[in-house]
Amino acid sequence: MKKNLTLALFLGIVSALAGLVIGLFNGVTEPIITANAIAAEQANMEKLFPGGEFSLIDYSDPDKNVLSIYEAKGEGYLVKAQATGYNTSTPIIVLIAFDQEGKTIGIEALQQQETNGFGAGCFERDFLDSTYVGRTSTDTIDALSGATKTSNAMRRILSAAFTAVEEVKD
Repeated sequence: MKKNLTLALFLGIVSALAGLVIGLFNGVTEPIITANAIAAEQANMEKLFPGGEFSLIDYSDPDKNVLSIYEAKGEGYLVKAQATGYNTSTPIIVLIAFDQEGKTIGIEALQQQETNGFGAGCFERDFLDSTYVGRTSTDTIDALSGATKTSNAMRRILSAAFTAVEEVKD
């Protein structure tokens, strides 16, 4: 019995020390991780509006497709949006650039894990540019053959982004 109590006490002390060490490391690394995430977001925005000055716009999407909206001062808007495609475990996340009139002028895929040879084709540079750039609405966006769920997710993303831009630019 005494041996069991000693072992339980020892495990409790070791667990408490491990928790303390993990907490200390988290406190040290959290600001670094946050700074890296902000830098990555800034780098993605710079791809679409090089040299742009960005400000976050307060926007709440009831459907949770729009993650954030930024105004690129004097140039347009950036919308970070998501939807679920064929791969239901990982959402598709894209960053879409709009000019001041609300026309798409650029798009970057930030995250996608759609099936190679099918849905992943929706994120090839030529397909992104020819299908989504220059749009003023989601009318007449054709689905990629064999990637209907991914194409529908991209339509939902674009539709939410168009709605968000219309709401914030007025």
